[in-house]
Amino acid sequence: MGYLFPSSHVSRRWLALAHLTPCRPHGCSPPSRAHPPSLGAPLAGRIRSQGHWIFWIRVLSGDWHPPAGMAMAAAGDLRRVVDMLRSERMEEQFRLLRATTLLVYLRSAVSLIQTDVAASKGASLRLIFCARSLVGPLRELLEQVLQLHAEVGAEKWRQVPAVLYRYLDIRSDIIRDVRQFLHRFRSLKSYAQVEHPRRLSRYGYADDGDIASYTTTSGARARRKEALREPLVGRSELLDEMVSVLLADRSGYRGLFLMPVVGGPGVGKTRLAKAAMMDDRLKHRFRVRLGVSVTRDFCRERLLLLMMSPEKRADVVFHSPEAMEQHLRRNLGRGDYLILLDDVWSDDEGKWQEIGEVMNALPSGGTIILTTRTPDIAPKLATFTGTTNVSKPFYLQPLGREFSSSFVARWMATCHCDWPAELVREAGTKIADKCGGIPLLLDCARMIFSQPLDTGFWPGLLDNADKKKIHRPDMLWPELPAYIDYLPTDEFWHRLLDHSPELPHGNVVLECAAASYQHLPADLQSCFLYCSVFPSDYDFDVEELADLLTAQGYIPPIVAESLRKGFLHQLLEQCFYPLQEYEYGDKSTYRMHKVLHIFAQNMDRRISSIVRVTTKAKAQSTIQRASLIVHPLTTLFPKSLRACKGLGALILLEGEQMRPSEQSQCEITEIPQMFFQSFRRIHTLSFRAIKIRMLPTKFSDPDRVKYLNLSHAAIENIPGSISRLQSLQTLILSYCDKLQKLHPNTTKLTQLQKLDLEGCCNLVELPQDMGKMRSLEYLNVAECSSLAQLPRGMGQLKSLQMLLGYVVTDGSSILELQSLGNLHKLSLWSLEKASDLVNVRIARLEYKTNLESLSLHWNMDDSNDAALDSVVLETLQPHQRLKALEIVGYDGKNLPSWITTTEPYLESLVEIKLINLRSCERVLPPLGLLPCLKIAEISGAETVVSVSTNFYGHKGTFRSLEKLTFSYMHNLEVWEQAQWSGMFPRLAELAIIQCPKLRALHMELPSLEKLILWMNNKMLYDLKGALRGVAKTLEHISISFSEGLLASSECEGLQDLGRVTKLEICGCNELACLPQGLQHLSSIRSLTIDNCRELEALPDWLDNLPSLQIVQLSGCPLLHHIPGGLQQRPGIIIYVEDCPSLPKQRLPCSPTQPSGNPADTKGKEIIIEDV
Repeated sequence: MGYLFPSSHVSRRWLALAHLTPCRPHGCSPPSRAHPPSLGAPLAGRIRSQGHWIFWIRVLSGDWHPPAGMAMAAAGDLRRVVDMLRSERMEEQFRLLRATTLLVYLRSAVSLIQTDVAASKGASLRLIFCARSLVGPLRELLEQVLQLHAEVGAEKWRQVPAVLYRYLDIRSDIIRDVRQFLHRFRSLKSYAQVEHPRRLSRYGYADDGDIASYTTTSGARARRKEALREPLVGRSELLDEMVSVLLADRSGYRGLFLMPVVGGPGVGKTRLAKAAMMDDRLKHRFRVRLGVSVTRDFCRERLLLLMMSPEKRADVVFHSPEAMEQHLRRNLGRGDYLILLDDVWSDDEGKWQEIGEVMNALPSGGTIILTTRTPDIAPKLATFTGTTNVSKPFYLQPLGREFSSSFVARWMATCHCDWPAELVREAGTKIADKCGGIPLLLDCARMIFSQPLDTGFWPGLLDNADKKKIHRPDMLWPELPAYIDYLPTDEFWHRLLDHSPELPHGNVVLECAAASYQHLPADLQSCFLYCSVFPSDYDFDVEELADLLTAQGYIPPIVAESLRKGFLHQLLEQCFYPLQEYEYGDKSTYRMHKVLHIFAQNMDRRISSIVRVTTKAKAQSTIQRASLIVHPLTTLFPKSLRACKGLGALILLEGEQMRPSEQSQCEITEIPQMFFQSFRRIHTLSFRAIKIRMLPTKFSDPDRVKYLNLSHAAIENIPGSISRLQSLQTLILSYCDKLQKLHPNTTKLTQLQKLDLEGCCNLVELPQDMGKMRSLEYLNVAECSSLAQLPRGMGQLKSLQMLLGYVVTDGSSILELQSLGNLHKLSLWSLEKASDLVNVRIARLEYKTNLESLSLHWNMDDSNDAALDSVVLETLQPHQRLKALEIVGYDGKNLPSWITTTEPYLESLVEIKLINLRSCERVLPPLGLLPCLKIAEISGAETVVSVSTNFYGHKGTFRSLEKLTFSYMHNLEVWEQAQWSGMFPRLAELAIIQCPKLRALHMELPSLEKLILWMNNKMLYDLKGALRGVAKTLEHISISFSEGLLASSECEGLQDLGRVTKLEICGCNELACLPQGLQHLSSIRSLTIDNCRELEALPDWLDNLPSLQIVQLSGCPLLHHIPGGLQQRPGIIIYVEDCPSLPKQRLPCSPTQPSGNPADTKGKEIIIEDV
């Protein structure tokens, strides 16, 4: 079939390079997956005609390396192309082409290849030839793009008359060509990752057996292993837990064992998994340890190839997958192997079939660590492979702020600038704060300190700051920390990534995030970019976000209110993380992964903007949506907004000075008329916490307005002009405590889907014609204490899906619920007034199959009829598909049969709360029988003395329960051990609040990780053996508001907790010094003391705790002493905030000490922050 190289080794691997690819067996992947893009016929012709085959064998086999000048020339060519791609003119041209996303991808791909060629001393000739063959044509294409604006005006690109067809054809050709170049550079990157892992690959082998390492030299392997042995900052507990799970005895199980590690981009999944894989404790457990980077474009053949040693790949690269699998089985042998599959992405069923085939080909008894950004991939993989032995996922969230100092100390050790050490520390601390605990961003910041920067770097970065312009760089250094601190986090990263293209980690940040963006479907990509309008570390309420996206048109209008969170499920799973520590129930507050938020703001900066009234920054006139961050003294809207004629969404947000818990308001009292004249395209207004008294309705085009949020405003009445907003879909007036009534014209809003009036305590009535609002899906009148009744005709709202705070006034009012068959969430108040049992029965809750959440409230009153309450609750039996149940203030003596039955009726129930059931004689129903129950809270049960078999049910085990709370049970004395095994297998968190008589917790809780003891539980602290049920597994204990915790306390009950690594003490105002008995908790690694107002000094015995690594102190105004031995302890981190009596401390690398010696950074680290 044409010319063949004499060496079959070379011919098999690199014939594709010269378009001489031999026939491949059926099922093999194209050579482009593992080989560089073709160089085309010219090179092939030279190889054939000149016959220099010996030279080319050396070139293609990697035995010959090009001169350094050739690599520098290639890097220079690539650098010029990258500069073209980064220019503002190029961004504008691609915006006109409506291909900004394509530009970002191409820029990132070219930058990575340029970084590899420039940074690698031994860059291969193959890589250089491939790169240089692409650079010239790409530069010509980009020059054509830059000329487009001269031929056709910017506005004409949006026109389609016949005269412009030629230009549309040009645009189509350009987009096609750019995509081809993007594909080629990505192929080149994939080739480089496989053939040159020392530069671009993230992995290596740790092999004690037959399979060789990715790294080709023992020195490189040693350096890699040494790097992995560096201490894991903030993850040591997780690492120990992972190693413990990996070492567990699974000799009786024949299948694969799967361990998922889940987290957002850059959060440290790979580093943690590699550290676990390389841990010396696993050396004798696993004969073979290897790692494979899966990536988004994986295929079966590529995975098999990467599992082999480099010398074996050449022999099997064109063999069938079956031959590769046989080779692996021979080398892996027994089940004593550990494989790391890193960066697993695709959830496409066909892709999973390929991964499943690879895993099923592995010998049984092996262990696989899986790192992924998407939590649902691990169970899918287990299903495809038939694996049932799966550990609980290890969820990684950002590191705490207290760990920043460890990174700063490392930066100081590698700093190449001639600044004073104290300045480096202060500037580094401010930058570390901007990283938000994300290791990837911290590593990117490290690059700033670890390489020399020209003198104009920092002045250039901060030159456009909102403070005074920097004219003398030499005057900048003393004020540099203040400048960095002054920049908002989002603005800091925007400038850093734009101003430092020479830092390769800047490209990695965007490339890492781009992968998540690409993985989303097109409709969710728009939702993803919309989030860029919010500042960094913003806490997203999912319900609010869904309403905003609906108003923008990104969620189709056919998606009902109750289904919008489901529409965003993939976005939330892959791009956000819940703020709570554990995944319980139906949480609604999330935070976007910081790396993804930086990427979104970088991508969408011409469309979205964050405007701060405290700065002089001007909003770009091109923006279409903006958030306005105000402070308590804000009185006017920024004038720069007037230029934003295309503004469609304006969202007012409270700055750090405004605390939502205090319901503080800014001083904006009116919306000027110019506001309505300037913004003719406005469709979304969110004006929370402002002092306007009238609802804005004077819009130039009122039909555009779809979303209006005026929660916490000073509005007193809704005017009749509200009817002008005929397209309004969402109206939020929650916690407008001066609002008294809605105008009858409110019912003319025929498109209104959501009306939120929660917490309007002075609202006395609703319009009588509410039944006309046929599109209404959501109505919330909870906590409207002055609202005596709802208007008649509520049953006509057939579309209603969420009805919260429905006030029961008599027996007939509850009858309105009969016709509301689409309800998903319902809360009923004032049920003590439900006197007509016939009408209660006709409400037919048991037939509402869509109902998922039910909340039943009685007003606690001595005049309540307990017998009637019992019958009403029995009659309000919901459908068995109910997932969340709350009963508050019920005064009956017995719970209904549909809760107490020994044959579980509520089989789908996930969460239950029984609050203030003061008269109930048997308040602990057999919840242990409910198969899906994850969260349970029992509060105010005065009659309960012990937790026993009544709570468990016959052979009940609480098999799904994860969080349990007992609170305000003043007579509870003991929690008894069950008579059967297997109890509470998944319970991770237990809270005991104000149960002063509880003297013993004997129930064994095998999975408990966190115990919260709130208020006085003195007997649990002091009695020996009182906590023996949790002593074997408990790792985290939190003690709050305990008056009985004194310096003299022996804490014999706590001394049994030999595995506790984290101790928190909060609000113990009688505590002047830590109790003596705590010195026996030798396993403590982290100690947190918060808001202990009488605490004066830390005891000297803290220095004797061998495992103590972190001490966090806050809100202790009298604290004046930290033991000197503790301060000088190597590796200790002491984080201090709001302790004014404590003198400030210096790091070891102070100006009086040499900053260049790494040994200087190994001592203690103390950070003190003033508040």
